[in-house]
Amino acid sequence: MEELENLISKAQTGDTDAFGAIVRRFENMAVAAAHSILRDHDLAEDAAQEAFIQVYRDLATLREGRAFPAWLRRIIAKHCDRIMRRKRIPTVPLDDAGEVSTKEPDPATAAQHREMRDKVLDAIRALPESQRHAVTLFYLDGHSEKEVARLLDVPVTTVKKRLYFSRQSLRERLGPFYSIEEASRSKETRRWLPSKFWGKGTDMTLQHEQTKRSLLRGGVEVVIRAMRREDIPALRRYNDEADALLETANTQRAPGTESYPGGPWSNDAELVAHFDKYAKAGNITLLAEDPSGKIVGFADLWTAREPAPFGNSLDVECIDYFRDYYYLGLENVLLSEAERVARVAGLEALDIGTNTVSGDYPSLRRFGMKVFYEYDDVLCRSRSAKPSRRFTHRERTPKEADVSGLIRVDHWAPTDFTFRAGLENAWSANGWMTEITSGRNRAILELWRFDPETNEDPPVPENVPNRSELYAEPALLTSSADLSVLLEQCACIASELGALEMRLPCPSELELDPNHVDVIDRKFAFSWFRKCLRANC
Repeated sequence: MEELENLISKAQTGDTDAFGAIVRRFENMAVAAAHSILRDHDLAEDAAQEAFIQVYRDLATLREGRAFPAWLRRIIAKHCDRIMRRKRIPTVPLDDAGEVSTKEPDPATAAQHREMRDKVLDAIRALPESQRHAVTLFYLDGHSEKEVARLLDVPVTTVKKRLYFSRQSLRERLGPFYSIEEASRSKETRRWLPSKFWGKGTDMTLQHEQTKRSLLRGGVEVVIRAMRREDIPALRRYNDEADALLETANTQRAPGTESYPGGPWSNDAELVAHFDKYAKAGNITLLAEDPSGKIVGFADLWTAREPAPFGNSLDVECIDYFRDYYYLGLENVLLSEAERVARVAGLEALDIGTNTVSGDYPSLRRFGMKVFYEYDDVLCRSRSAKPSRRFTHRERTPKEADVSGLIRVDHWAPTDFTFRAGLENAWSANGWMTEITSGRNRAILELWRFDPETNEDPPVPENVPNRSELYAEPALLTSSADLSVLLEQCACIASELGALEMRLPCPSELELDPNHVDVIDRKFAFSWFRKCLRANC
């Protein structure tokens, strides 16, 4: 950056050699940025050339040399906009004229292709600028990741990250409009989409064929099938009956040992929203019906696309059934059907989470599932007067907090990452947030105050926080040393805001350093089980 500022300073005094060096450094980026907008190489070169002419003319007005790249991109966008407003007759190079096919698809097919192309291009144009440039160069122009990095003057790792998040956005934007299986049969439509968007398995709509299964005990048969919208009233009846049975059972349990239903719906509107959320994303709910057609259990299946080292898996996000059917083996049947769905989709693993202590869940172990992530709820206080120098932290607002690529440490789940785009609605209105960094590792800590008497969240830091939420890089979850220091840092930050104690999530196998943290109370909170479906899982 210092070298660039020196070049700009010299060019501003009339040094043409310095300006030539600037052009050579940014010409590829300029053409790439223009091409991502115009989708025509010749026009992109024209726009870049006109942009550099304006840069030469107006360079003296640039006050900060470090702002040059963003300033150049704005100028390029302006010239691209001017070119796009010109009326231009489509042409082909003369040498290629003989290769132009006169065979036209039928009008309906041509219209469908145009619609798909326009939808894709609109979705790409809606991406953030940095992602749009990377997608255009890599997927539509066919450059390698190294070539894209060179053209955009960024590291290859940055290109990989931009492509990853752009794929997530494209799936979200285009998934509701097109059947992936139908579109993937068209070479014309596939040509307009990133190849990984149509990749085998992890990006397809989940499929399940209705089947009849005998339960492990009792000689009872059930039908297992995918839920449809018209099943919502029947599932509501199931939920109401299950709630009533649980309420009766809970009266016979000791306080603190009550059971609660797996369904996340307090009313019909939430149930409809739950179904629509799954259908929109191409995921399914499996229903189990007895011979009379009554729903006796269900399992929500969600495709989770995780950053390394978690990979692509099928998450059994919620599994529920009448207690009598647990003893008949319905859970095993639902899990085996979920495994079939995962294998058909080409996914690497089958995951399920539970707040039951892992050693007390033999049915999952019998099914071949093993614990791969387990965490405790730790009530602690910091012994350190100052935060560790290893980490730096900076206060953030909810709008500024960038949680892209981060995973929620407590109750870690594949869906935590999949639903990341909607996370902004989860922040406490009166919470206090900070971004914690150490080298390449990053985390977001949210602290807030909950008043159980008023059921309100008074603002922090005006009020001492008593609750926390922590989001961290996936790599931190696999590094005991780094995560331990991060948790110590979180306890220290809470202490600085006046908290005498704070609850933090801590992997069960991780011991906190007693020289830095006093553990007041520690208890098991949640387990995630996994069954690997591939050798390299």
